[in-house]
Amino acid sequence: MKEVVYRSALAVAIMAALGSQAVHAEDAPTSADNAVQLDQVSVTAQRREAEMQKTPLSMSVISGPALDRMQIKRVDDVKFTTPNIIIEQNTGTSSGAKIIMRGVGADESMFTNDPAVALYIDDVYIPRQNGAMFDLYDVDRIEVLRGPQGTLYGRNATGGAIRYISKKPTGEDKLTFDGSVGNMGRLDGRLTFATRVGESLDISAAVLSRNRDGIMHDISHDRWVNDQDVLAGRLAFASTWGEASYATLSIDRLRERSTPAWGAPVMFDGPDHVVPRLGSFYKTQTDTLGINNIDQFGVALTSETDFGSFSWRNIAHYRSLDHHFYMDVDGTAQMRYHLEQDQKQNQHGYEAQFTSQLDGPFSWVAGVFSFWEHNDQPTRNDIFVRGGTNYVKQDTTAYAIYAQGDYKLTDKLTLTLGGRYSYENKDFSVRSVKANGELNYTKALEKTWTRPDWKALLSYNFSDNVMGYVSATTGFKSGGFNGRGTTYATVTPVDAETLKAYEIGVKSTLWDNRLRLNADYYRLDYAGIQLTAVNQDGVFVMTNATGALIQGFEVDAQAQLTDKLRVDASVGTIDGEYQNYSDVNAAYFKGRHMKSAPDMQWTLAGTYVQPVGNADLVLSAQARHTDEYYQNQDTSRLIMTRANTEYNARISYEPRDANWSVALWGKNLGDKFVSTGGFDIANLGIGVIYPNVPRSYGVEFKYRFW
Repeated sequence: MKEVVYRSALAVAIMAALGSQAVHAEDAPTSADNAVQLDQVSVTAQRREAEMQKTPLSMSVISGPALDRMQIKRVDDVKFTTPNIIIEQNTGTSSGAKIIMRGVGADESMFTNDPAVALYIDDVYIPRQNGAMFDLYDVDRIEVLRGPQGTLYGRNATGGAIRYISKKPTGEDKLTFDGSVGNMGRLDGRLTFATRVGESLDISAAVLSRNRDGIMHDISHDRWVNDQDVLAGRLAFASTWGEASYATLSIDRLRERSTPAWGAPVMFDGPDHVVPRLGSFYKTQTDTLGINNIDQFGVALTSETDFGSFSWRNIAHYRSLDHHFYMDVDGTAQMRYHLEQDQKQNQHGYEAQFTSQLDGPFSWVAGVFSFWEHNDQPTRNDIFVRGGTNYVKQDTTAYAIYAQGDYKLTDKLTLTLGGRYSYENKDFSVRSVKANGELNYTKALEKTWTRPDWKALLSYNFSDNVMGYVSATTGFKSGGFNGRGTTYATVTPVDAETLKAYEIGVKSTLWDNRLRLNADYYRLDYAGIQLTAVNQDGVFVMTNATGALIQGFEVDAQAQLTDKLRVDASVGTIDGEYQNYSDVNAAYFKGRHMKSAPDMQWTLAGTYVQPVGNADLVLSAQARHTDEYYQNQDTSRLIMTRANTEYNARISYEPRDANWSVALWGKNLGDKFVSTGGFDIANLGIGVIYPNVPRSYGVEFKYRFW
C-alpha cells in the first residue's frame, strides 16, 4: 500500500512539472521578471561540470551566499537543506560524524567499521567518522548525492556521497575577517587572505578559531562540558603552466581540544515518558575529567591537463589523524563503563580521472583509484574496574577502475552506462593484554573482497526545462572485523554489504526559471547489512544478520517568488522493512522498525532581501522537522529521538558599497531538546542520552580590509 502511495505522489509531482509548461506558456515573462530568476547552479557530481538540473541524479547543492544565510557552519548543518538525511555527532565524540542517508549508514566510529556515506574534500576521500565533523570555511559549495554512487565514487558510498568543494585561489588580492560572538561563550573568528605572486602563482590562506562553552553541567566537578575548542588552517597554491595545465596544492591542519561529549542519565517515568535522573537533560555526573585531543593534517596535489579531445586530472594526497579519547559512558559518579582509545591513522592515495571533451553524441569519464590506510589504536574498556587493553591494528589497501559513458540515442533520449571493479584487502590484528599486564590472547585476520558495480540510466528531455530519468545502480561496502570485541570469540569478521537501488525521478525548471521542482521515488534492496550493537553486558557485536527493503520518495523545490523573496523546501519519506533473515532471527527482526530511519522529514527555508537606502537587510529562516526514529538496534524507546521541529533565523545588514556587514543569528530558537544518540545497557544500569545544543544566538560581523 505504501509503495502505491509513494508512486502516486511522484506521479503527481511529474504531472505538475509537465503541466506547468502549458500553464505558464501564456504568462510570458516581462523584462522585469528576468531579474528575479534563480541563479544557475553548476556541479561536478558526475566528474564533469554540468548544470544541476541537467544531471539525472537526486542531489542537493548549497553554494555562495546561501552558506552564510542558512548558517551552514559545520557538516551537520547540511541536514537543513537535504531530505532523508541524519547527520549528528557520534555518541561520546566531539567531532565524529554519524551520517545516514535514506536509512543507510553507520553509527560506529571505530575504524574497523567503515561508514556507508562517502565524504570527499576536493575529491580526497575521508574514510573515518572520527574527525569528520568538519567546521566549514573557505568552501565554495557542498554537493549532497543521495543514493549509491558505486560507479564514480565506489568505496563505501552505498548510502550516498557528500562533497565539499573548496574555494580555489584566483589571484584576487583580498584580506577579510569574519567574527561571531554569542551566548554560551561563543567566540569565533576567521581570517582569509589571497594574492598573486609573480605572473602565475595564486595563493590563498584561511585560519579558523571556533570556541564555545559547554552545554552540559558536570555536577561532580562543577564544570561545563560538551564545549567546542577548534583551531584550523588551510593554505592553497594554484598555478598554470604552458597553455593547457593547471595545478593546486592545498595543506590543512586542525587542532581540537574540546571535551568529550558527555551524556545525561535518563529513566522512564511512566510507560513511555523519559525524564532526566538529575533534573535536566543538560546535567551529567562523572568520576573522570576525560580526554579528547584531536590533531589532523592533510596535503593534496591536484593537476589537470587539457589534451583537446580529453582532459587528464590527477589527485594525490596524504592525511593523518591522532585522536586520544577517554570518556565516561555511564553518566554516573561510579566507574560502570569507561572507554579509552588512542587512534593513530594515516592514509595516502592517488586517483587519475580522464574526461572526454569532444562534441558529439558520446561522452565519457574513466579513472583509476588507489588508496592505502593504516590504523593503530590501543583500546581499553573499564567496566566497574580498570580493564585490559586491546592493541588493535588494521592496514587497508583498495584499488578500483571505473568508466561511465553517456550516449544520446536521440536529441531527447540519453543512455548512461557505467561500471567499476573494486579490490579491497584488510589485514587486521589484535593483541589483548590483561589489566595486570599478562597476555590475554592474540588474533590475526586477513581477507580480500572484490566486487563489480554498475549503473544503467535512461534520461529523457520532455522539454528544455523538464527532464525525467530512471536508473538502476549498485553499491558495495567491503566487509571487516569487530575491532571492539573484548574476547577472542567476539573478535569476528563480517561480510560485505551490498545494495541495489532503483530510482525514477523528474527535474524541472519552471516559471521562467523562477522555480526548480525535483521529485524522485527510490527503492533500495539492501543485503548483508553490517549491524553494530552493544549487548546488555556492554560488549560490542557486529553481524550480517539481515537485509532490508527500503523505499520512499523525495521532493525538493527552490522558488524565487519575487525579486525579494526566495523559498526552499523539501520532503522525504523512508519505509524500511527487514528481510532475508534466518528463521532463528525471525523473532528479532520481523516487524521491527529500522534504526535511524524516520518515516518523514521536511525542511522549509526562506530568504527575504529588503533594500534600505544603499544597503540590503537580509532576513533568512529555516525549519526542519524529523519524525521519531530509534537510535539503537534494539529499538529502545528510552534513548530514541522523538519527533521534533527545529527553527533557525538570521538577519543581516549588508551595505552595497561598504567593506563590512553585520548580522544577528539564532539557532534552535524554540529551545527544543532532542536526543542525538545514547546507550541503553540494562545489565550495567546504564541509560544515557546525548542532547543537542540548546537555543543559541549572537552577532557576527565581516570586514574586508582590501
